Amino acid sequence: MRALFLLPLPALLVGCPASHPKDHVQPADSGTADSASDSGGPVSMAVGDVADMTTNADGSVSIDVTEPGTYLVALVSLATDNDTRYAYASRFTADSAPEPTPSAPFPAKSGPPTKVSMDVAVGDERTFSVSDGSGYQTITAVASSVSDNVILWTDETTPNGFGELDQTTVYGVLALFDQPVLPRERQVFGQESDVDGDGKISILLSYTVNEYGAVAYVTWCDIGVGTNCSNANGGEIVYLGIPDPTSNYSTDYGIEETVAHEFNHLIYAWYKFGLNGQPDAQENPYVTEGTSALAQDLTGYNNGNQYVWGAALDGTAIYGDDKMSVQSVSVNDVFRGTGGYDSKRDGVLRGASYLFLRYLFEQAGGMTVNADGSFTDNGGIAWIHSFFQTPALGVDAVEGTTGKSFNDIVMDWYTCLMVTGRVDNPNPAWNYQPRVVDPITGYSFGVDPYADVYGWQMTGPLVQDWAAADGKIYAGGVEYLQTTTTGATTLSMPVDPAAMAKARVLRVE
Repeated sequence: MRALFLLPLPALLVGCPASHPKDHVQPADSGTADSASDSGGPVSMAVGDVADMTTNADGSVSIDVTEPGTYLVALVSLATDNDTRYAYASRFTADSAPEPTPSAPFPAKSGPPTKVSMDVAVGDERTFSVSDGSGYQTITAVASSVSDNVILWTDETTPNGFGELDQTTVYGVLALFDQPVLPRERQVFGQESDVDGDGKISILLSYTVNEYGAVAYVTWCDIGVGTNCSNANGGEIVYLGIPDPTSNYSTDYGIEETVAHEFNHLIYAWYKFGLNGQPDAQENPYVTEGTSALAQDLTGYNNGNQYVWGAALDGTAIYGDDKMSVQSVSVNDVFRGTGGYDSKRDGVLRGASYLFLRYLFEQAGGMTVNADGSFTDNGGIAWIHSFFQTPALGVDAVEGTTGKSFNDIVMDWYTCLMVTGRVDNPNPAWNYQPRVVDPITGYSFGVDPYADVYGWQMTGPLVQDWAAADGKIYAGGVEYLQTTTTGATTLSMPVDPAAMAKARVLRVE
């Protein structure tokens, strides 16, 4: 399986005009079926309070609130479908059919590599079978740098399309990989494999990677995960493109973030599939995309990653498309099934996976970042190790390593996205931990839904007006709906019962 990371993930999704269903906020004395008894009795809420809404027999959700104010509702679908949207609000009809959307096919995986055990010195040569996106080429590479941890192999066969090599950037990437990325990845995620017996990680610098359309990639075939590995090179190899002198991302820090991401794919595959003796097992690819985004964060390079998880909250302004937002998130399309990458929602699903796994890491205790840049585990690192090492996949891995119901975690996580940074609420299950600056890289660990990212002012997850909601929710997804009341009111929203809706309401004003 070849794992790619493209930054900053331009808008791949196409927008559609929103419909404008009628307002479903009813006065408490309106005589509707959504009475106080149906919703469990009237609820008095102060600013910052969160309450569960009642899911009624017809699939609708409702609550009676006694105080005037502004309320934000997290409407969540707990249906387990993939790529399905259900109707709610005035577009709901009892016989409405789910709306499927297609996914790309799951990429083929491969099998055991050819073991190439060797003691490498500067100037040594070897051949690699590499992909340029349309096929495989056999190239010769020379070991241009050898350290205790890393071998830099430089392609001598493929012409450099940029004409010259920025040696300063390349060796800057090598130095940063050696410190702090490699020791941090090993501490937080686990020791990588050593299938070639050389005790080192190889970085192959080749213009074929640029031809492939990537900054860097890895293939699990190289460490023996999968079948049909006729082009495996055998070893822990990161395939790195030539730095593009015209790109803003071709800095040593920018490239290092991608290398940290790709290297984590190898660690995950080794523990999850290799050591567990299930090299042909298939899992939703967005699980490992989430762990690799977490590696960008926890190795200190949570920079470009912000654009990805920001799009999973609300990238409407920066990408010009309201589908680049939480409206396209689905936990099912991240943790359930073995479907392929979704070309229309790729960035959003990557970002959602990271946000969910970061949430689990923090709920397990997270870690303390010390003044010298070292980490002290408070439970989060131990949880990551258990998540990588369990043979369970997807939802089963989440439940098995947390001891909690997946649906309960999903409700708390969507509540956390709604609450964090918006109001004061003391429940640690409904708040991300404050961000901490890395004393080594200067970037911030963690999540702030209201961060300023180089002039992009994040505003939390996308919120729709209750009376103008778009009327569609992904199975496993969430819609945030806001309304202001002037007195005691019943908030009631019709939802297709197949969506298995639950909802929570937060008073924000």
